[in-house]
Amino acid sequence: MRNWTGIGVAVAMLALAANPAAAEWPNDKPIKFVIPYSPGGGFDTIVRAFAPALEKELGATVVPENIPGAGGAKGAASVFRSDPDGYTIGIFNIPGYTVTKVMGEDLGFDLDAVTWIANLATSRYAIAVKGDSPIKSVEDLCAIGRPVKLSDTGANSTSSVAARISFNMINCPLVNVTGYKGSNDAMIAVMRGEVDGTLKPISSLKKYTDSGDLRLIVTYTDGPAVEGVPSSGALGYKEFAKLDLRRLIGAPPGLPDDIRKRLSDALIKAAASAEVQDWAKGAGEDIDAVGSDDATAMMAGLSGFYGQFADFLKQQQ
Repeated sequence: MRNWTGIGVAVAMLALAANPAAAEWPNDKPIKFVIPYSPGGGFDTIVRAFAPALEKELGATVVPENIPGAGGAKGAASVFRSDPDGYTIGIFNIPGYTVTKVMGEDLGFDLDAVTWIANLATSRYAIAVKGDSPIKSVEDLCAIGRPVKLSDTGANSTSSVAARISFNMINCPLVNVTGYKGSNDAMIAVMRGEVDGTLKPISSLKKYTDSGDLRLIVTYTDGPAVEGVPSSGALGYKEFAKLDLRRLIGAPPGLPDDIRKRLSDALIKAAASAEVQDWAKGAGEDIDAVGSDDATAMMAGLSGFYGQFADFLKQQQ
């Protein structure tokens, strides 16, 4: 009679020998979670909210690391060029990088070759003005008698692109005042009176709208999102809701499938954890967690959507 138990053990040992990454990952080496912007912004906040829950799921130390520069491309490129061993992942500015790609510009890395692990959240935009501004609506904003000034980090940031596309749809002249180090600085610029307003995720604006320093005049959503604030859908701007911000997590090309799946599963479970759900509720963040396959398909769809605006955006350069 065959010793099936012995055969099973032998097969398992051979499998581990053929794929040592599955047996060893993660070990006592920390996982670096790259944030391509300065501390304090939306990308930084969500990574730091997820990191403890991800540590619990993986049984490994997760270390957030801010690598700002080049509108977020420096940090993304550092992830792309890292060893594909599961010890470096990063949060990617999507569709910001997608827009740069469809415009034919050099990101410094191949966006199509990134290993997509998950999408954590989909943030909806809103336009905010200073709390005591006489501007009460989009109509007021576009009727100030000169191009509207909105603050932003860079010309290729997702919010800047969304602003230019949406304002072009309603024939409202716009000037993006860029160069702010992060979204927090861009919001403070509104409070200082340097610009007329800013387009940012609702969740990022929340602390300043709660304090009264900023006031929302429209949300880029199909239906109501913030009490007392009109949605773009209600105002007849149907396409605005398609302009959103995805919090996608990526890794270097060539990441082994078993590690990709473990990371993906761990991030999905972290998203469902009580601590992340409680944080999201308090922060007004829309958790929209999907795994690796769906995130990869999402990227393909976004390339098609933003590709239709490539010529317009090139003209704005």
